[in-house]
Amino acid sequence: MRELTGAIPGGVTGAILAPLLLGDLHRPRVTVYAAGGRTELSTASLANWSAKVAGLLVDELGLVPGDAVAVRLPAGWQTAPVLLGIWWAGLTVADADGPAAAAGVAAAFVADGADDSDVTADEVFVVSGHPLGAPSRQVAAHQRDFTGAVLPQADRFAPRVSVASTDVVVRSAQGDLDLAGMLTAARVASRAIGTAGRLMSDRPWTLPDGVAGTLVAALAADGSLVQVLPGGADDLAAIAAAERATLTDGPVIAGLPAIDRP
Repeated sequence: MRELTGAIPGGVTGAILAPLLLGDLHRPRVTVYAAGGRTELSTASLANWSAKVAGLLVDELGLVPGDAVAVRLPAGWQTAPVLLGIWWAGLTVADADGPAAAAGVAAAFVADGADDSDVTADEVFVVSGHPLGAPSRQVAAHQRDFTGAVLPQADRFAPRVSVASTDVVVRSAQGDLDLAGMLTAARVASRAIGTAGRLMSDRPWTLPDGVAGTLVAALAADGSLVQVLPGGADDLAAIAAAERATLTDGPVIAGLPAIDRP
């Protein structure tokens, strides 16, 4: 992960993704086990999906630095590029439980079937979470299906803004977190993962701690994340062996070290 020396093009995503794109583009980065099956994103596919999200927000919606985007999604393979795409565009992620989650946001991403009656954003995208990216089943008149909206976007995105260390990247119930704080938290967690480590986790992607300590930390370590969602696996030990996990965050698996969380 790039050291924070002044402003960084693309913010959080620019710092963690740029080094990965210089390496093996086929390496797995995010693997998710959900009730419907397994989905894996390589370096290239993670970058492509994140680019599509950034393009949707910037090129189609015209959002600009300072705009906040609410994210009301569980951990998942589509959630990863949603978060990375928002940051790549130089925007702020508003936590679902934070003070800016429903009001004062320029756009929102919500789960299929979720109640968004308190969201005031003009654009609300419904994310299916389907392992194959199928369209959402429940899209109201004021909403848009995420899959249909994001697929036509370009596979590449060149960051148009640089994010300063003091710029806010997450707004949550815990308060605002700036770029320096997010990258510091991820860097600390990445040390426990180790270079090129493969972290297996069932930890929720709370903002900012859950995301910084799992998704962002694994990428910052030049590693990868195996995320197991509720109902996504019966035999965690078998999955850990098949995925060649090097440590866990949450699941207790004999013979596999676990991250020591404070």
